[in-house]
Amino acid sequence: MISSYLVDDIIIIKWAGVDIYNEPDATSEVEVKGKIEYKTKLLSGLSGQQVVAGAKGAIVSSAMIYFAESIDDNLGRALQHEDRIKFNGIEHTILKIDKPKAFSNPIYEVYVA
Repeated sequence: MISSYLVDDIIIIKWAGVDIYNEPDATSEVEVKGKIEYKTKLLSGLSGQQVVAGAKGAIVSSAMIYFAESIDDNLGRALQHEDRIKFNGIEHTILKIDKPKAFSNPIYEVYVA
């Protein structure tokens, strides 16, 4: 059902970890389909508390992307916060990954900066 809405071309830049010198290893790009919704949302702080708009430490997301959980097959693992998401020529940081309850077609809701 969700797959019919996934019409946007998105690239996930797969984080590969760090080497023995703590330098990032080479990344790889994985092309997937998703649904981009441009909306501004104030997210909870890292410790879970809701932050006040404009306060120091406020986290604001500019877009939310829906992915089918089947992207895990393309990545070879689950989506992680260290990964990056690229669309419209811009690389975005993952702020939050939600997996809402879904019985037939599990999805990711990913908030990006």
